[in-house]
Amino acid sequence: MSSPHASGAAPHLLAGVDLTLPVEKYLFSTAEQKELQSAQDVLAARCVKGFGLHYEVPASGSDAGPRSLMDRRYGVTDEKMAAAFGYHLGDIDPRKVKTANPDLPKGDALVVLTGRSGKVTKSGVLVNGKKVAPGGCFRTAREAIFGKSKGNTSIDDFPQDLNRQSFFASKSSPDVVRVFKAWSNCMKKRGFSYPDPLTVADDKRFRGADPVPAEIEVARADVGCKKETNLVGVWFSVETRFEEGAIRQNASRLNRELEKKKEVLAAASDVVRKADG
Repeated sequence: MSSPHASGAAPHLLAGVDLTLPVEKYLFSTAEQKELQSAQDVLAARCVKGFGLHYEVPASGSDAGPRSLMDRRYGVTDEKMAAAFGYHLGDIDPRKVKTANPDLPKGDALVVLTGRSGKVTKSGVLVNGKKVAPGGCFRTAREAIFGKSKGNTSIDDFPQDLNRQSFFASKSSPDVVRVFKAWSNCMKKRGFSYPDPLTVADDKRFRGADPVPAEIEVARADVGCKKETNLVGVWFSVETRFEEGAIRQNASRLNRELEKKKEVLAAASDVVRKADG
């Protein structure tokens, strides 16, 4: 893979929420993940119905967490968010938002959904005289969308691995190490001592349910120093170059994954469309 260094002058960037790394083309977005889950829920409920039982699909929880893959990848980068919430996320902060944690049904419906039961016969797990597939309706629904583990549409973890590798490789690159030092010196001039922008975001003083005044002050300085040193522009350029090199070197594999992604999304879209129709 290419060496993770910036190529030429880095563009001046700050807010990360709308930035897009090359690898994102091969990953499922938040909206796509929701559609995949909706399709699997539809299929699981239909599968349970085939056993003469009912499964109420749980309502989806409220959105929580960063607004995009890049929103907090380099720490807080939004001046308005920093001034209002520090290192918190306001209305979408996981510490404030109640996420869905649905209760599964009991009895036969649970057996059908999961395939787990103490009542195993020579024919396998039976419910209402019908055999439950290994893994139950949850697994059946997933395989209908993604394919079986060795099928043509099984999803490779390589794009996710590349996403992680590019972050850690870029973080330790000479260009990013230098801009971290410049950022740290800038913070010291403002009265704060942190070695890098990831450390500051993990300050134990800022882990409560709500932002504290000191947190707002530090976060505003953090974003100001990112702007002064062009930390986001440098880091994003380094990571982009690393990913572009990795994508070139693994083009065949990633192109296959892109085709699989399209197949999976098409299958999910078809299920959701027919369910809504």
